[in-house]
Amino acid sequence: MNKPKETTSRVFIVGDGEEAYRVAANTLGAGQETVLLTADRTAALATLEQVSSAHTHLLTLLADWPDVLLCDVAIAITADEVAAKRRVIQQLACRLRADAIIAINTESIPLDELQDGIAQPGRVLGLNWCYPADRTLFMEVVANEQSDSRAINRLTAMGREAWGKDPYTAHGGFSTRARMMAAWAREALYLVENGYASMESIDRACRNDAGHYLPFVGNFRYMDLMGTYAYGMVMKDLNPELAKNSSVPDGLETELAAYISPNRELREKAFERFSKEIRALILKYPHEPLDR
Repeated sequence: MNKPKETTSRVFIVGDGEEAYRVAANTLGAGQETVLLTADRTAALATLEQVSSAHTHLLTLLADWPDVLLCDVAIAITADEVAAKRRVIQQLACRLRADAIIAINTESIPLDELQDGIAQPGRVLGLNWCYPADRTLFMEVVANEQSDSRAINRLTAMGREAWGKDPYTAHGGFSTRARMMAAWAREALYLVENGYASMESIDRACRNDAGHYLPFVGNFRYMDLMGTYAYGMVMKDLNPELAKNSSVPDGLETELAAYISPNRELREKAFERFSKEIRALILKYPHEPLDR
């Protein structure tokens, strides 16, 4: 896996909150001129000075939309709501040149709903990140039959060569990561709600089993290491009993508040340190040697 390369291309980012600011830190770290449109300039600058202070000279902060956007890629980070995403995409589409990529986070919304009504729908792609975006290798590109293959290739190449990511493309028009995470969360909630396990037990089980091997291999390579026969036997008996809940249990917010450490600063520092160390470990054991 290649180390990030510095590049002179310009990136436009629109969004509020830590995820958007961390994405900006990622592009700044790649040596890209970055224009960030956000409602909270103070919070954005505070985050970027903390995590990417050496590159803030490449940053332009905006509080309102410019008339024209001169950039290769525009990245939007919005709430997972169709109306909000469509508004931002329309704002971008009328300001960008025709070959510029519009990349927007989309977890539960199919890509075709966001492409509908856009003059060049093929350049609108889903782009999902993992917190903290400037530290992790995760990058998910969501595409469908309308997607321009050149746009996909340009975005994944930028992710790999400039941003230091290990990108993949979900061609079905929806996030595969979101569905995997939702399945895990639904089963965890079911086990806690019905008294089979505590929150602490769930967290320890995930960290000490799946959390041990997932930085090295995914589910399918793990099956290869462990043997698919055992998986087949377990799933045959277990699958009919798995949760099918379609809503979050009542009172969950109160339970989580009591479970989570109140010291946010300490949590953030620990997670920052962990993110650096786990990235180094994953890079030490990349996928590629397993294929040789």
